[in-house]
This record gives sequence, C-alpha cells and structure tokens, in this order.
Amino acid sequence: MARNTPALELIYLDHHYWRAECARVALHIAGIPFDDRRLDYEGMYASGALTFGTFPALVVGGKGVINQTQAIARYVGTLAELYPKDPFLAAKCDEAIDGLTDVSDLVTATMRERDPRRKIAWRQALIASDGRMTMLLGGLEQLLAQSGAAYVSGDSMSVADLALWRAVGWLSSGCIDGVPQTYIESTFPKLWALHK
Repeated sequence: MARNTPALELIYLDHHYWRAECARVALHIAGIPFDDRRLDYEGMYASGALTFGTFPALVVGGKGVINQTQAIARYVGTLAELYPKDPFLAAKCDEAIDGLTDVSDLVTATMRERDPRRKIAWRQALIASDGRMTMLLGGLEQLLAQSGAAYVSGDSMSVADLALWRAVGWLSSGCIDGVPQTYIESTFPKLWALHK
C-alpha cells in the first residue's frame, strides 16, 4: 500500500456501477482511506468537481481533481498497487477500461429512446452475434485470452479486472431491458469466469 497518500474524495452516485466501483474496491482492498461521497445528480454538479460535466470525480487533497474513469482508475490503481508497473501490461489495463467505456456508451445511447419496444429492439441488435456490443465484449474476451492467465495483465489482479468484474455484474443483472441475464455467461466464458 502506498504511504503518505493524500486525502481522497470519490464523488459519484449511490450506485455500484463499474466506473466508480473499480476505484472504490481498489482503495478498500489496499486499505487506503477515502471519503466515499455518494451524491445525487444535483449534488455532484454542485460539488464543482466535474471538470468535464461527467462523473465520477476524484478530489485529491492538495493537488486538485481527476475526472474520467481511466485517469481515476490508473491513479487509484497505482496508489493501491493494483496497476502494473510494466508499460505493456499497464496499456492492457487501459485497453480493457477503454473497451468497457465503449460498451457503457452503447447502453447510455439507448437510454434516450423513450419507446420501450424500440429501446429493447435497439439493445437486442447490439447483442446480436454481429452487434456492436458483442464485438466490443469479444475484444475484452480476447484480452483475457491474450494474457494467458485469469486476469487482463497476467497473474495479478488489477483495477481493470475490478472494472470488468463489476461491469459484467451490471450487464448480467437483468436491469438492462433487452439484455438477457445469461448474455455474458453464454457468450463470453472468460469474462464470466473473471466475474465469478
């Protein structure tokens, strides 16, 4: 665990969504204290910490604010010693988190559709065998295959693996209409094994 860690304040909704959860869990595993500020939308925007108007945000005492999931994950993963020192393996972690961001963006785009039938049809097209989400999750599956081990960066768990664990939980929860709970389990065995 990193010593002399600055005061940390993680700002996000009171959700167990992967974007904040990978940082929360990494800090918890490492025993690094932090202020877990779970706010509503109004509170997050009023915090003044949303540099890009997006969340989560990590306030680092005496230094400033870090926004964007990948930057937060890299910083927290480094502090928690859950981020590879090897530049290639670090890039594989970044690649996994960027891939998850692309998956999340697909789901977020469907939320603008107000007609429930069209929303479900859109999501079913995304998870079809030739759908964009299937392609992206297939890439994440390949990252695990390429590592030759249980984790994205080999034999050691990283903050990216925590992000994958939580994202698979979200996608398999049944809370996304049109995405069956068995989608990941039946299509992406390595992602499912990592999640389990």
